[in-house]
Amino acid sequence: MDKEEKKKLLEEKNIHLWFAGSPVSLQSMKLELDMNAGAIFAYAKFMNVQPENISSMVCDIICYDSIRNPIAVVRDCRYDGFDIVRNKEFGTEVPFKIKNQQTRNIEFVLKSVTTTSGQTWNNKDEKRFNISLVQESIFNVQKDFHKQFMEDCGKIDIDHTKLSLQPKFENNYWLCACGALNWNDEERCFNCSVEKEWLRLNTDIDYLKQQQEQSEAEFEQMRARAAEQERLDRERAREEFSKRKDAYKKQVMKSEGKKKAGKIIPIILLVLVLGVGGYYGIFYGLPYFNYHMAMDEYEKGSYDSARLKFEKMGDYLDSAEMVYKCTYTKAVSYSQSGSYEKAAEMFLSISTYSDSEAKYIENIKNYANKLYTEGKYMEAMKTLAEIDGQDDETFKNSEDKLYLQAGRDENKQYFKTAYEKYAFLGDYKDSAEKAKQCLYTTARLEYEKLDYLDALKRYDQLRGYKDVDEILKKITTLRKLISAAGDDGSPAVWESEDGMCTKCGKPCQYILEFTREGKYKFSIKCSADNVFVAAEGRYKIEDNILYDAEYKKGKMLFKKLADIKQVKDNVKDKEGKNICIILTDPINPKNKKTINLYGNVISEDTVELG
Repeated sequence: MDKEEKKKLLEEKNIHLWFAGSPVSLQSMKLELDMNAGAIFAYAKFMNVQPENISSMVCDIICYDSIRNPIAVVRDCRYDGFDIVRNKEFGTEVPFKIKNQQTRNIEFVLKSVTTTSGQTWNNKDEKRFNISLVQESIFNVQKDFHKQFMEDCGKIDIDHTKLSLQPKFENNYWLCACGALNWNDEERCFNCSVEKEWLRLNTDIDYLKQQQEQSEAEFEQMRARAAEQERLDRERAREEFSKRKDAYKKQVMKSEGKKKAGKIIPIILLVLVLGVGGYYGIFYGLPYFNYHMAMDEYEKGSYDSARLKFEKMGDYLDSAEMVYKCTYTKAVSYSQSGSYEKAAEMFLSISTYSDSEAKYIENIKNYANKLYTEGKYMEAMKTLAEIDGQDDETFKNSEDKLYLQAGRDENKQYFKTAYEKYAFLGDYKDSAEKAKQCLYTTARLEYEKLDYLDALKRYDQLRGYKDVDEILKKITTLRKLISAAGDDGSPAVWESEDGMCTKCGKPCQYILEFTREGKYKFSIKCSADNVFVAAEGRYKIEDNILYDAEYKKGKMLFKKLADIKQVKDNVKDKEGKNICIILTDPINPKNKKTINLYGNVISEDTVELG
């Protein structure tokens, strides 16, 4: 039986629901009949929508029949062993068995959520997921006014391509145009940092319409002013030309007489008219209009648009200097508004202009001070390092604060973030030793959660530390068996040449797959080319024993599946494969029969993962 025949989808919904105050949103849910196991399983996908990392969660599942009559409740369905950051989805890998075979619809009811800091939120009122977080396309809502929104984004250096959804503003929350859910007291989106009030104003259709009308009116006024100025300049040019013509005519009349002057004057006048007209046409025509358009943009504060126009004008008047001045003035405005990082970046881009280099250093220091006051000590130190500011008082104060911050993270068992801080501090006090301690604990926790990819990477960094070498020796076989697995979740595949099908008793092939995320699948392919899964789940391999791993009541329990008798070089026995593993039959372990599985490893000694 193939995969499609093995499982039947009973219900699937992509819903993206939430209720006021909930730490998570419900993204989707699925009800599936596993015909091979003869059981129904329920799945759900959630998203962490609050700042604290989530470690565990409890739900009830209400079961309905085909006409939505409630028929059963599966209570206290647990999600354990997580470390879910904000805006990350989770839960799809955890199935819940539904005993009532008449179930055709399900509803997940959230009961409690526990954070990695140990705080537990309870749904005391038993609220249901009832608020839709689905958003429309911002382009479909704004339509003809979307161009104005994109221009407004450009004025404050926001990438409009990341703001593709129409935002929502409610009493308890607001949805950003990037799709992130923010709490009502958050003035900036935690995901893209756009300001709440700016977004509210600049996505309002009436405001965009008013802006567009104002821009069109200002453009028409500017064109009218430019046309009037050009008319006045041409009038002055004609008056000046008339004066020169009369003066020259008198001079010619005196020197050569009336007759000769009558022949020459028309020719000279033609040359003068063409010369003066061409000069004023070039000088006061299109370039003049474009220059004044650019200056008007500059005076309105549209520095990027003005700079582009000045760049196109080359050496016309002071256009070349205005290119620098646009960037300089915009950088000054950023600095005055407290956007020191953007200001520093701009001053650096024109470091040879005026006092830009000094302004760059000044804004780097101001930005570092701002980060320090916000408690972002590592970022403050990185910022000052750009200007070799390790001797700066803010840098030294940040070292002290970051060390204390790392200690608090360690005490709260946030070992990953504590390690990052200690490692960044380097030789400061005993940071190097504390970094190793945190990395060791992180590797141990990841290994216990069967997150082999990250655990092995960290253990490799710690060779020679404590009992790490002994641990790596115990899991040498594990490294080899998963070395050909991919970062994308694709498994390392081990196949037998022959076997005996447990269903039909005919010759078959065994297929054993391992992923780096700690999942295994044992399949049987019989002579009729039908493939069915005999066993699957999570695994651990230690001291040459293959275990099936399962979370129950918050604990990881292990059941022995097979003994790995031997791992040997097998280049001669099976073409294209470099290793053979011999293990007891995991389907019938009591028979003590062994099977040979063939596959590939990246290295026979130390497998480099990642």
